[in-house]
Amino acid sequence: MQVTEIPGRIAEFFGIEMSQAVEKAVATVVICFVAWLGFQVLKIATKRLQRRFEAVSSDTDTISIEQKRAQTLTQLLNNAAGVALGIAATLTIFDLFVDIGPLLAGVGVIGLAISFGAQSLVKDVFTGFFILMENQFGVGDIVRIEDKAGVVENMTLRVVTLRDLQGVLHIIPNGNITSVSNLTRSWARVVVDVGVAYREDVDRVLGVMREVAEELWSDPEWHNRFVEQPLVLGVDQLADSGVVIRAWASTRPGKQFEVRREWLRRIKKRFDAEGIEIPFPHRTVYVRELPRDAT
Repeated sequence: MQVTEIPGRIAEFFGIEMSQAVEKAVATVVICFVAWLGFQVLKIATKRLQRRFEAVSSDTDTISIEQKRAQTLTQLLNNAAGVALGIAATLTIFDLFVDIGPLLAGVGVIGLAISFGAQSLVKDVFTGFFILMENQFGVGDIVRIEDKAGVVENMTLRVVTLRDLQGVLHIIPNGNITSVSNLTRSWARVVVDVGVAYREDVDRVLGVMREVAEELWSDPEWHNRFVEQPLVLGVDQLADSGVVIRAWASTRPGKQFEVRREWLRRIKKRFDAEGIEIPFPHRTVYVRELPRDAT
């Protein structure tokens, strides 16, 4: 039984005679309700799928790749289903009043003509499809796309929306994405470069930095943010103003920023306590006295 036959069946069941206009009005309401109900059922199903992935992850402090992918798929499925149900409901309602066969044929011809002028839209959709299938990034990831960087708030087959550190929302068409840098996939890295004055004993400074790294690694509050123990690599550069010492560590996705800030804070406090100078740019000026006869 088709949806359009429901009003007649209802009237026949209750023994009521309904005019054709009333039947079409009731059918329109029924079609809209069925489309809305179908969309709500899909939202519940996708929400349960997302919760299932969240329950699988034992780490509540970090969003897993599976959770991010579930969030992305949930948004895309809801968007695609909403569009599909809306189109299906609209065409079904039109079919109540006019024969949509010739109309669809005309729409096909018009759509072919429009497609030549909508190549960028088609490119956006195809690029978005491959981004999703290849799982390049997902909702919640911190990514850099060209000169824009931020947290992925939403993804559709046409656009990606990023929220940067200043709170600005960037809307990027998928067709414009040529390269993506994912800063939160699987693990991240913290690189800390610290400059000290040339007069400081480098071996002593390295020892102090290793102690700070060990303290941060052993701190229960910060330990679970690391993937492996921090490593002080050694002298990385003899710069103009001082000696640059490099250290790094692998962290959980998205934790590299807070770990770097805490690490630098502890280094600064320890250097102050040890009397180790962190240099600043300076310039030495040599003055030569001219001979008396030159004046």
